[in-house]
Amino acid sequence: MDAYQITTSIIFVYCVLVIIIGFLSGRVLKKSLEDFYVLSRRAGILVTFLATAATYHSAFAFLTSVATFATTGITFWVASSAWTTLAAVFMYLAGVRLMKLGKARGHISPADALADFYKSELLRVLVAAIMAIFVIAYIVVQAVGLGLIMDIGSGGAIPYAYGSLLLMVVATIYMILGGLRAAYWTDVLQGVWMYVGVFLAGVLILGRLAPGGLPDVMNQLRQLKPGLLTMNWDPLMMLGTLMIYGPGLMLLPHLWIKYYVAKDEKALKASALGTAIYLSSYYIPAAMVGLAAAVVNEVGMPGVLDKGFISALTKQYGSADAVMATMIIKFTHPVLAGFLLAGAVSAAMSTLDSFLGSTSLLLTRDIYQRYVRPGKPESEYVLVSRVLMFVWMLIGWYFALLKPGLIFDITSIAVAGGLQLVPMTLQMVIPKAKIINKYGAISGFAVGSVLVALFTAQTGKYFGMPVTYHAAVAGLIGLAANIVVTLVVSFVTRTPKEELEVFEGYKSILYK
Repeated sequence: MDAYQITTSIIFVYCVLVIIIGFLSGRVLKKSLEDFYVLSRRAGILVTFLATAATYHSAFAFLTSVATFATTGITFWVASSAWTTLAAVFMYLAGVRLMKLGKARGHISPADALADFYKSELLRVLVAAIMAIFVIAYIVVQAVGLGLIMDIGSGGAIPYAYGSLLLMVVATIYMILGGLRAAYWTDVLQGVWMYVGVFLAGVLILGRLAPGGLPDVMNQLRQLKPGLLTMNWDPLMMLGTLMIYGPGLMLLPHLWIKYYVAKDEKALKASALGTAIYLSSYYIPAAMVGLAAAVVNEVGMPGVLDKGFISALTKQYGSADAVMATMIIKFTHPVLAGFLLAGAVSAAMSTLDSFLGSTSLLLTRDIYQRYVRPGKPESEYVLVSRVLMFVWMLIGWYFALLKPGLIFDITSIAVAGGLQLVPMTLQMVIPKAKIINKYGAISGFAVGSVLVALFTAQTGKYFGMPVTYHAAVAGLIGLAANIVVTLVVSFVTRTPKEELEVFEGYKSILYK
């Protein structure tokens, strides 16, 4: 049996395993949206923790982090350690409050919560629609990652396009079978598999390339490319990444709904602490591989990898995201490579499934159920959710075929959109004084979201913008305008009486 056959066989075994888990979870599914999406709010510490951690880390963590380490250096290490910690702190402080409000008021989606607090159906539709659009970017990058893994893992026998479609269909199948219940169950497996996999990859590849360990790699880089050992993002870029991958990411629908899964406050707080350790430590082995790849890229390894191989991968796949999979194939045994690449697949699927689920939730509960066919059996809404999962999967796959660029840059678009939820969410979870009303929330969110689209490099070009930025900076521009518009409009408009009554109700829930 050829090496690539061994590797792909292990990946296929993994795929069968997650489909079986999806089938089993579907067997115990209650035909209701609450069970389909938030596990009837009964998850303990282990499921809540691994579901959150595995969902946060995706193809981004296993693939693009290594690529960015290889091309950006320690800057990414410093930034990623900071934003993962900030994300966990946000979950600990704001997530617990969202959980309390969700249980008391029956929320199961971001649009649900915000529409209830501000008493605005327009806000519900706006949040559901805009978030569904922004998260397409995150679905796309999972499709990109899955395609790269299968192409490289199979030695080209399963090309990028078909490999991406195959693995996306696998994730969609187990989601259709078991809903987000299947995602939570598989996340437990995937969270462990990807964590063990990335550490094995880091230790084994570094041991093969640098017997002296990470200090040896640092010494070589000091001679070959010292720029990778210095901070090379400007302060605005650094602040932007901290904000979009901290609170911005934690407010995207696929993570927001995790706050409603936990059975109690203890489970969510313990999960937040575990998430901080899991997420931050994950980047240690990723840095090992990325920095080692940077050394190989400068000197080459005769018969294994050519000098400048990262540029060749970028030319072939449209980005440097293929570095991790290439290093695994080149420097580990085929059996181990299969296990490690299955870990990379699990990293992508553990986020893809939640995005498919959360997006279908937004569209089904907040639009279809309320405005298209209200008052119908819950089983109909579950069926519509399943159809929408498949549709959004196909949309993500289509854009992945265009090879849109570095996963890090594309995911930044989605989380920059999530950042625009911050002002009105903070008012909801800290109801000390009524500063923001529905008119301000709607105006600020709309303005911030539009500015993100206009000023981000990948999207701004379609609007003919003369000046564009990385999505992290565009997210800050959008947030600044969002805050100003939100406060000004709220100040000059009168808050409706019913909104003030709800505000007092929220205050009593959180401060009783």
